[in-house]
Amino acid sequence: MIKMIVSSFYNTLINEEEAIPTSTMLEIDEARQKGILFVVATNRLYQEILDYNKDFPFVDYIISLNGSCLYDVKKAKIIYKKKITLTNRKKLSTIVEDKGITYYTEEQAYHNRKEIEEKDIYKIEIDLSELDEKKIEEIKKIKGNFSILRKNKKKYLEITTSKVNMFTGADQIALKHNISLKELVVIAGNESDYTLVTNIENSYVVDNSDKCIKASSKKKTFSNNQKGVENVLKMIKK
Repeated sequence: MIKMIVSSFYNTLINEEEAIPTSTMLEIDEARQKGILFVVATNRLYQEILDYNKDFPFVDYIISLNGSCLYDVKKAKIIYKKKITLTNRKKLSTIVEDKGITYYTEEQAYHNRKEIEEKDIYKIEIDLSELDEKKIEEIKKIKGNFSILRKNKKKYLEITTSKVNMFTGADQIALKHNISLKELVVIAGNESDYTLVTNIENSYVVDNSDKCIKASSKKKTFSNNQKGVENVLKMIKK
């Protein structure tokens, strides 16, 4: 029996018009009415998901910033967060200048290092076009989790602490509700979802997903523009 569904957000749940189809929302609502938790995983800030949740509530938990923060929608609070260490931040600052960098606190994005001196940082995003191969190799020597984000025809390197990823976020929520991994369904579409797909057997990838994710899962669904998430929800309902 399925007790929890984890869906990636960008490139997966929302379509190219940045909307969730009404029919998909109705399928999610039906699943939640049966007691199934619906969890959204995103490499972005949790507030962006809450903006979609205002008119038609559909989500129970949000795994944000690639697993660095967990947000409980019902309690309206962050229940877990793990920051990048100051040591690693200092190492990065010696390699990369501010140009092309985004720093994420749990609630806001910054582009200037001076603005975040007194703040905790949970994810750093670097425009790879601003880096040469030598700097990329230096960055990868720093202990942490790395993934590639593709947006607006550009590639970005995402960095979080080594102790978190999308799977650790989903696993914490599952443990909180005494849900086993066999009772989870994952719907993925981005490289940052790799740990979800490789750790949870019942994982689907949308047709327009990143190549590395496609290669990691035997189960496929339609693209986000063809209601891929809705297709999975209908399949597991049968």
